[in-house]
Amino acid sequence: MNYRIIILLIIALLSVSTSPIVAKSLYGVPAVSISFWRMLIGSVLLWIYSYFYRNGKMKNKDNYFKTILAGILLGLHFALFFGAIKLTLISNATFLGTLAPLFTLIFEIFILKRKFNYKVLFGLGLSFIGAYMIFGNDFNLSEKYVLGNLLAIICSLCLALCFMIAEKVRQIENTIVYTRLLYLSAASTLFIIALINNTPLLGFNNYEYLGLIFLGIVPTIIGHNAIYYSVKYVSPTIVSAFPLGEPIIATILAFFIFGESIGLNIYIGGSITFLGLILITMQKQLFNADN
Repeated sequence: MNYRIIILLIIALLSVSTSPIVAKSLYGVPAVSISFWRMLIGSVLLWIYSYFYRNGKMKNKDNYFKTILAGILLGLHFALFFGAIKLTLISNATFLGTLAPLFTLIFEIFILKRKFNYKVLFGLGLSFIGAYMIFGNDFNLSEKYVLGNLLAIICSLCLALCFMIAEKVRQIENTIVYTRLLYLSAASTLFIIALINNTPLLGFNNYEYLGLIFLGIVPTIIGHNAIYYSVKYVSPTIVSAFPLGEPIIATILAFFIFGESIGLNIYIGGSITFLGLILITMQKQLFNADN
């Protein structure tokens, strides 16, 4: 078992879990603007890093276009999630927006013909059950939320496809080379969406700009880059399962920072989710068969 990858995925989970906390404090910044600046800042810093440390170019021309497609899907993931929040309950959008591991599992089993250890599948099942327990009290599938729920499901599908593309591209390309273009493509997609929706991208205060820089560095460069590094060695289904722990970590941080209460569903559901993730990481089949 490669403990370095497991540690990186834990770091990724902790890093991305800061995102909702910081985003919540940016009261004057629209959600699409937050996503745009997060992706743009992450991309710009990686391009600057590449200039000084000579990370080079992509080795395969096809990977260039695949990465742009993955970036568009990532940008759509953010936009669809925030669109879903407007049209359905937050609990619906949050739970249905975390179904990426389910879609990647379907892709891997039925398209790539990969076989998973039953303990891995059981761990994934536990993680989903725990996530449902966290949001299940407010989960509602009534007819008036159909469009919002559909957007949340599509947002998960976009992220799943992004991870599937990332796995293939990362077999050849360097993490920095991949993510600098990925984030730039996502930022460009979000920029177009912001223009269409007339969403302001400027005019924020100094605190809000500092928050955007934080989001571009910690959850994006540290968190997401750790994920995209790991996806070369780990099944996309396993990688995409780790963010299921984000709501739990974010809730704990919100308790200490904002004084928000932690319900019994968080304790029970969170424990089950983490138990599932621990079970997954204990398996020798953690790493995909193609590597």
